[in-house]
Amino acid sequence: AKNYIKSLPKVQKKDFASILKYANPLAVNLLEKMLVLDAEKRVTAAEALMHPYFEAIHDPEEEIEAEKYDDTFDNMDLPLDEWKREFSFVMASTIARWKDHPDIGIFP
Repeated sequence: AKNYIKSLPKVQKKDFASILKYANPLAVNLLEKMLVLDAEKRVTAAEALMHPYFEAIHDPEEEIEAEKYDDTFDNMDLPLDEWKREFSFVMASTIARWKDHPDIGIFP
């Protein structure tokens, strides 16, 4: 996916404030921070929750922070058949892990 995106022609960044004229300026600012392509430069979920846009509803007592996302799988350079095998393994592992969860009623 990264290679595909890098292969696309460069385009000028859109001015969200002019596109979203009636939106809350704080919401537009947060949106811009969330839509940064480079994950290293993009706002994290924890940082986003601290953004002034959420000031009125922010409650640190009710917020938990997830573990850092492991992007090892995303960065593998594999032939298509190996990608299919990896994906099948991930799906089977996920289903096995969640199939008996009481809050998820998608598995018979």
